[in-house]
Amino acid sequence: MSKSMFPKLSEDYAKFKRYVKWLYHLYELNTQIAICEPWEKVFLNVLLGSFVSLILYASFAFVPGYCVTVFQLLWPKSSMHNLTSVCNTSIEGFCGNESGSVIT
Repeated sequence: MSKSMFPKLSEDYAKFKRYVKWLYHLYELNTQIAICEPWEKVFLNVLLGSFVSLILYASFAFVPGYCVTVFQLLWPKSSMHNLTSVCNTSIEGFCGNESGSVIT
């Protein structure tokens, strides 16, 4: 049983490698990076990677606080009479109605 598993595993791995290569070539063609020199490809890939990482960080750091604020504005708690009142249920300084950063 184990002898027949390894050829199948190597075949699946080869298919996966071909698929990843195909996706990378598709990415190069769609972004027009295929016509650039190698140093330009590295520069543009690093630039794109930094943009994506900054967008992901900002979405994880700031969007949850904004979502909580919008949720509380749309569906206020019945015990909360005024939006300017101080939050009573503070957990480590987080009331849930701040629009600032959550992770930082």
